[in-house]
Amino acid sequence: MPSKLQRSDTGLSDQLVEKLGLEIASGKIAEGAVLTSTHLEALYGVSRTVVREALQILHNLGLTRARTKLGTVVLNRREWNLLDSSVIHWCQVAGDANALMSDFAEVRYMYEMGAARLAARKRGTSDLVKLNASLKVMRDAFFEEGPESQKLHLAHLEFHAIILEATQNEFMAQLSMLFKPMLSLRFTIVNSQIKIDGSFLLRHKTLVDAITEGDEDAAEKAMDILLDISHQEDIETLRKED
Repeated sequence: MPSKLQRSDTGLSDQLVEKLGLEIASGKIAEGAVLTSTHLEALYGVSRTVVREALQILHNLGLTRARTKLGTVVLNRREWNLLDSSVIHWCQVAGDANALMSDFAEVRYMYEMGAARLAARKRGTSDLVKLNASLKVMRDAFFEEGPESQKLHLAHLEFHAIILEATQNEFMAQLSMLFKPMLSLRFTIVNSQIKIDGSFLLRHKTLVDAITEGDEDAAEKAMDILLDISHQEDIETLRKED
């Protein structure tokens, strides 16, 4: 039986969201299960207000939906917001990170190669300044702090976001925020298993050079190489995790 929730720095509603989210992601609470306020109040020793707030968060994340005269129903995984950092975390804890990474690798090919090509065509001076600055941070962090540097990790995320912004396409730029949680998970998992070397920096510089020169074909090819190696790292990591 689940233990009662205790007041702490983390609010009761947030604690309940975490517990329910993990149980739904792991399948302990299955699709189609009905969650009633009365049951959750008794199970976790919380008020109706806490339950209502927690369920609203789960509704917003697509894990559940309120059904009139029935209660709150757990939805199929296809309905979940799999790009939300909380949902990604729950899936990772539940052991689904490998499946998410595999699917996300395919998505990256679809949008990042096109973004590299568009960035080479439409980038502005400020975009090039940002790209080179980001590359310098990555290089300095790599040589000063090593391949597991948090500064390197953050600069790497920023680098890919800048490329999307350099397309001058508002929809493409939004993807940087949309996919950031999944990219962050991917970098964290892969970097914990695979030690990158200096060629990582050279590949990114090749991409920056192509975008700077406005060479769309070269930019697309450089991104293709980046993603191919990234995909191989994913495969190697998934093999180690199995």
